Amino acid sequence: MSPLPPRPPGALDASPPDRTVDLPAGAIADLAVAVWRLDAKLAGDAPGRRQAQAVRDALTDAGVETQAYDGVDFDPGLAIRVLAFQPTAGLRQERILETVRPAVSVRGAILTLAEVIVGVPAEEESA
Repeated sequence: MSPLPPRPPGALDASPPDRTVDLPAGAIADLAVAVWRLDAKLAGDAPGRRQAQAVRDALTDAGVETQAYDGVDFDPGLAIRVLAFQPTAGLRQERILETVRPAVSVRGAILTLAEVIVGVPAEEESA
């Protein structure tokens, strides 16, 4: 068996798939949020939906999770930053109306808080 030819200058070594790399938390959070937004825009059988899901699945396999809070009763203990409180007719208690940006965590450690809009019961006008 002949030896392998020498590598050309500047050639890169292939890394094993389980190799870990050190990335800034902000970059991981930004990537996760971008994939979350892309996934939300590509509903149904939209072109690119399968690829977006594959990226989301790869992030999940790496321990990166996003958490949206739409429809959840407001609790100040959640991993959220409230952007606005919005009076909303028909509500009996405070409820998260919209997740503007999801919370991002890696293996359970929170990288960024979710940014949300909270609905509050509208005051009834007296006649």
